[in-house]
Amino acid sequence: MAAPDYRQPKDRPGLSDLQNPLLQYLARLMPSSRMTMQYVLQDAADRLGFGDTDIRDVPWHLLEPGHITLLVAVLREDGYAPNTSSLYVNAVRGVMNEAWRLSLISQDQLLKIRSVKASPGTRLGNGRNLKRSLIRELMDACASDPRPQGLRDAAVIAILYGTGMRKSESVNLDLAEVNMAERSLRVMGKGNKELIKYAPTWAFDKLNAWLELRRSQLPEGQADDTFLFNRIRRGAHITRERITKHAIYYIARQRGAEVGVKIMPHDFRRSFITRVIEEHDLSIAQKLAHHTNIQTTAAYDMRDDNERRRAVDRFDL
Repeated sequence: MAAPDYRQPKDRPGLSDLQNPLLQYLARLMPSSRMTMQYVLQDAADRLGFGDTDIRDVPWHLLEPGHITLLVAVLREDGYAPNTSSLYVNAVRGVMNEAWRLSLISQDQLLKIRSVKASPGTRLGNGRNLKRSLIRELMDACASDPRPQGLRDAAVIAILYGTGMRKSESVNLDLAEVNMAERSLRVMGKGNKELIKYAPTWAFDKLNAWLELRRSQLPEGQADDTFLFNRIRRGAHITRERITKHAIYYIARQRGAEVGVKIMPHDFRRSFITRVIEEHDLSIAQKLAHHTNIQTTAAYDMRDDNERRRAVDRFDL
């Protein structure tokens, strides 16, 4: 899919590209985040009365604190969760930060806008904690698939669950960034941060099995692909194309359906963090998840009610 075109047509009046806070904000984001924030800002503009205006022509630098307060109120009335409200407010703040950097608004105006808070509160997560027995069932389901998808999907699930990385990080993995001896993978994480992820031996065994199959399918003399996971078309044809985030979503849903469980890709990360908290401590989990705030790590704790009830039951007189 072609990247969105953020260039302003020359026949459209208004701020130039270099002076447009929206374009400057979007340019700073990673491609996956850019598409999400573009959608969020388009929806925010619609709710603020700019439904008939191209998002690039919205006069973001003229917004007042009252506009942000109105946006938060409308989102609350429409039943949006607090986390979603925060996403919208942070997106607008990002544009306003650029407006200040471009000298389109004063620092006082920026501070007033930043003082408006999103809806307070939290919601219980919809994810699940995937037990080790379920991961083994997923591995068995992949092993029973004679197509190349079997080995590839097993490797994808093993890396997601074994390292706790995000699906966006997994699709961008490159072969050159894998250290087989140390069982480590160098990935580009959120915020354009370069991270080192470690995986257990069994996960690397699954990865090696997939890579060996992929190499065996290459015509003689052709070099191996530079990335880890390939798209596979019907007819079990391994393409020379990198897998997509949508394919990761499909793998999780399809393999989960085979074992009778609805699984989302982020469940593997949730389960990894929960298991580290369970078997080690919150501090170690924070480091392995590469979270800046330990409260973010704590929010990933998906231990079920029975485990919490057992913990309370230990407080006998």
